[in-house]
Amino acid sequence: MRAVNLLPRDSAQKSIREEDPAVVVGSALGVIVMIALSATFFNAHGKANSEQKRLTAARLELAAFSQKPQATHPKTGRSAPVTPIVPSPAITGEEASWLAAVGATLAQRIAWDRILREVSLVMPDDITLTALTMTAPTAAVAGAVPATAPAQGFVVSGSAYSYDGVARLLSRLALVPDLSNITLANSTQSKTTGGAVSVQFSINATVKGAPAPPAAATPTLPATTGTTATAGVSS
Repeated sequence: MRAVNLLPRDSAQKSIREEDPAVVVGSALGVIVMIALSATFFNAHGKANSEQKRLTAARLELAAFSQKPQATHPKTGRSAPVTPIVPSPAITGEEASWLAAVGATLAQRIAWDRILREVSLVMPDDITLTALTMTAPTAAVAGAVPATAPAQGFVVSGSAYSYDGVARLLSRLALVPDLSNITLANSTQSKTTGGAVSVQFSINATVKGAPAPPAAATPTLPATTGTTATAGVSS
């Protein structure tokens, strides 16, 4: 009887020489890359630990240094005064009196142009001015009795179509900051030849910023002294 082999011929194990070269090279490269990455990781981890130790040591040294008392160096001498580049001018007694006089004059100065501009801004459209007088008030002399009443600093005259227009002008003049004590001096109503009604008025006001009159000096009576004489009787 004849023996028959039923196993296939390709079932024998292949050697490494018979493997695909691309597979072998790829596997080798993968192993090399893994080894390189591992070495790089361990190297970086070691450097990080070293730097962390150095940072901890520096913090401990800084904390120990901050707890030490700081030695204060005593001053050996007084520091020299600092001389300014542009020295301030010295004010003498005569210059001080001049400055006081200039300041008093400027405080009493009245800006007429500003007053006129403010009045023109508040003037109603239905008012017609016929006269405008502005007088700078002057301070009265101490102890002097004025012969006549002082004139008002601001006097305006004109005409309006009604008393309502005059009242409107009074209320608007009260808005001017440089005027005070605004009063209606007089007002009269008349009719023109065409039958229209016209109201003539005159308004007085005081200009602010005028010098205040000095207080009147109180006269003082001279003191009288009396002497008492005693007569002696001799015998």
